[in-house]
Amino acid sequence: MTSRTNRHLGGQPRGGTDDVTPSTRAQRRQLAVQRYLDGDRIETICREMGCAKSWLYKWNKRYQATEPPWAQEHSRRPETTPTKTPEGIEATIIQLRQTLSPDGAETVSARVIQAHLSHHPLASLPSLRTISRMLNRQPKKGASQSGTS
Repeated sequence: MTSRTNRHLGGQPRGGTDDVTPSTRAQRRQLAVQRYLDGDRIETICREMGCAKSWLYKWNKRYQATEPPWAQEHSRRPETTPTKTPEGIEATIIQLRQTLSPDGAETVSARVIQAHLSHHPLASLPSLRTISRMLNRQPKKGASQSGTS
């Protein structure tokens, strides 16, 4: 929900967003769409409910009388990430760091790993920034063993 839809619930201020449960949101969506289907003007519904026209159009488009969960929020996460580096290449990069610094004491740079990868037959060589991100996501081997006593 946008900031415009968070302002009011049935014309009354709601306060924070913590007091709104998913079922309350679904009921609000159902009420708005039902009012639209009953012939109420979009401007009137949006003004009284404190929502944007685009919000009402979105839920009206998703409305399906035969499927009750139509009013539930959909995930915004993409179903696929076509540009993501394959897991095999990431595993090779992590393994290469462990090979170059077995005890984890020395820092292995992304540039060094990229130079080593250039000798392997890869479809495309990951950028320095991509390699650096992968290295930062994975804990170093010696990092978990170092601590203060």
